[in-house]
Amino acid sequence: MKVLILHASAGAGHKRAAEALARAFPMEKPGAEVVVRDILDFTNPVFKRTYSKGYLDVVKRAPELWGYMYAEADRKADSPWRKKVRTIFNRIQTLSFRRFFNETAPDVVVCTHFMSLELLSARKLRGKTGVPLFCVVTDFAVHALWVVENVDGYFVACEEAKRQLLRKGQKADRVTVSGIPIDPVFSKSEPPQAVRERLGLEKQMPTALVLSGGFGVGPTVDLIKSFRGSDFQCQLLVVAGANKDMEREATAAARGIGMPARVFGFVNNVHELMDASDVIISKPGGLTTSEAMAKGKPMIVVDPIPGQEQRNCEYLLEAGAALRLYEADDAPFKIKALLGNPERLAAMTRNALKLGHPHAAKDIAKAVLAKID
Repeated sequence: MKVLILHASAGAGHKRAAEALARAFPMEKPGAEVVVRDILDFTNPVFKRTYSKGYLDVVKRAPELWGYMYAEADRKADSPWRKKVRTIFNRIQTLSFRRFFNETAPDVVVCTHFMSLELLSARKLRGKTGVPLFCVVTDFAVHALWVVENVDGYFVACEEAKRQLLRKGQKADRVTVSGIPIDPVFSKSEPPQAVRERLGLEKQMPTALVLSGGFGVGPTVDLIKSFRGSDFQCQLLVVAGANKDMEREATAAARGIGMPARVFGFVNNVHELMDASDVIISKPGGLTTSEAMAKGKPMIVVDPIPGQEQRNCEYLLEAGAALRLYEADDAPFKIKALLGNPERLAAMTRNALKLGHPHAAKDIAKAVLAKID
């Protein structure tokens, strides 16, 4: 049994979902060979750099432009001629993928990004392959680019996402509400005090975890500075991600806030930091949100990107699992409003747990294998 999992390095979430699935398949099918590839690796270096880095540049420097592009693409993506042009363009950009696909000869393909999904859907339409094809949508809303023909099964985050796919013509028996696949380490939780003690943190102090994302995007430094002179004392854990400049600036800012603060760069123990925390302050990316919900941690959402993150944010707010932070200066007020109100915190924690799918990766792997056996 050979499983091919395809993602794209446009943001970190598609890859993280693919990696979670790659760990799950051998657990469900001992001896299964899993191949994980970035579809952009089959494009020329200029295209790959433009596609991945260009996405980050736009969302950081012109988020409103990205929101407009997202909405327009969502409105027009299912136009037949647009689909045809897009498919031809992507085929030209990924010529080496054909040889790789034929040489790999997978028994099943799972896509966590729509580019590879569209390529393989078109390949099936042309009769070039009959391989079972599955899609894992990595946000809480389904953009029209995810909707293609000849997909044997979709896995989505929530019931609302399923309804969106049904409205776009997908069959109900091919859409499963599984949650977004996350690393198995997020399926188990430890008491906050025990984790804080192990990490050398203040054991009894209310704790907020600030996540800037794997690429260090977000108003992290301004948020830290907002605690200067604040009458609310808590412990701050800040993950700056891979952005070294932000890590240095955040470390400098944390020295002057008059309360315990620890700044990290890129870490591999976010699950532990979540366990140590009472609330998570973050942009609402699909994977980060899913990890937080699996841990039962309410979120304070900051700077959602117009488009997919805005939709994720709205979903969390409607479910009562998050608050929205509009200005970094208001962070102490928002944290106090939550951590200073035990009943509200408990209610939001329960709501977060209801949204969580800690075993999504395992459930998806099991469902895919059941469909092809």
